[in-house]
Amino acid sequence: MKISTLGLPLLILTLVATSTSAQIRFRLATGLSTDWITNDNPAVYTLSGDTTKPNRPYGGAFDGAQVGWGLRGYIDLDKQKTFRIPVGVDVFLYRGTQSINGIGYSFRVDHASNLISSFTGFEWSFVEFPLAFARAYVGAEARFLYVGDNTITTRGITIVDGKEIVSQDEYTGKPSAFRMGAMARFGIEGEIYYPVFLNTSVGYGVMNLVGRDARPTWQQGRGELLTARPLNESGEGLLYHMNFSFMIQVRL
Repeated sequence: MKISTLGLPLLILTLVATSTSAQIRFRLATGLSTDWITNDNPAVYTLSGDTTKPNRPYGGAFDGAQVGWGLRGYIDLDKQKTFRIPVGVDVFLYRGTQSINGIGYSFRVDHASNLISSFTGFEWSFVEFPLAFARAYVGAEARFLYVGDNTITTRGITIVDGKEIVSQDEYTGKPSAFRMGAMARFGIEGEIYYPVFLNTSVGYGVMNLVGRDARPTWQQGRGELLTARPLNESGEGLLYHMNFSFMIQVRL
């Protein structure tokens, strides 16, 4: 019996799919994942503004690396492990603090915002080193970001007649938000003791490429994505950031 013209392509596609599925290997990695805003965005400014620049908005005090944790899965697409699909999630705990101290008083403001960034993409292992079966890879990721309600905590201590008077308040400055971004990544992974590997990488991208609120705060806009309060801000600007990960990876 002859195979029909339509049946032959379907048969070939089925055989290819079966062969590919037999070669697929999975990896799971978890560990440290830090984030760092790299551009001049108000999110890195001080919470109280700058008296030398009265028109500058209040900041978020997120200056420097922010601690986080990541969980990632990898799907190898070929037997040589040259191409793979990463899927994962990063949780970043953004924290900023500002203190003012004087004679007889002290005042502290803490700003907290939790970010959850899920992603998927494509990675290419372009070179393999003989030492420790190490590989270098590059990749591109589409990232989906959830920014939770931020929290602003103020604590003041005033000394009156030798006694401390403490005042404390906590409130939400901005509501939660969703954004979509993109990131390019370079990394190296090497075997510690099979099937355990060390995977370290650095990524650079844009946090809020899609979904920004262009309205200024005086038009009921959100303002910047990660500042503490919607005061004296124009439309939301791009947030460039760098992600560094250091993870233990297991081949399943």
